[in-house]
Amino acid sequence: MSASEWADLLAEPWSTRETLGVPPELDDCTLDSCHIDERDTSVTLGFDTRRVPDGSIPGSAESQANALEFFVTFTSVEELRITGWASAAGGAVSMSRSESGGIAVSIDSSAWRISFQARTALLSRARAYRASATE
Repeated sequence: MSASEWADLLAEPWSTRETLGVPPELDDCTLDSCHIDERDTSVTLGFDTRRVPDGSIPGSAESQANALEFFVTFTSVEELRITGWASAAGGAVSMSRSESGGIAVSIDSSAWRISFQARTALLSRARAYRASATE
C-alpha cells in the first residue's frame, strides 16, 4: 500500500478524497499532535504539510493557502502501547488494515513509539491556511 492510500482505510474515504482531492503522502506531513482520549477510547492525530492538495478545503481559495492542517480521529482504540515519552511532534506514521478488519497504526521516532488498533477512523477536520515563509 502506498503512503497516499491511507485515506482508503478511513470510514468515509470518498468524503476525505472529496475534501482533500488527492490526499498528501503521510511522509510529506509533520505529525504535530497526538491526543489520546480514554473516555471515548479514541486517538486523534494532527498533521501539517506545505503540500496543499486540490480539493474543497475550507479557506484554500480565499487565502492563497500554501499549507494544510488536518486531523484523523481513530475510534474504538485497543492495544494502545506507548514506549518512551517525548513531544508528539515528528515521528513516522504508518497505517494498515489489521487482521481483524480494523486499522493498525504505528508512530515511530528516535525517542518514542506509539502503536494501537482502531475499529474506524475519520478525517475529523481539514483547514488550508497561509503559512509565513519562516514556518
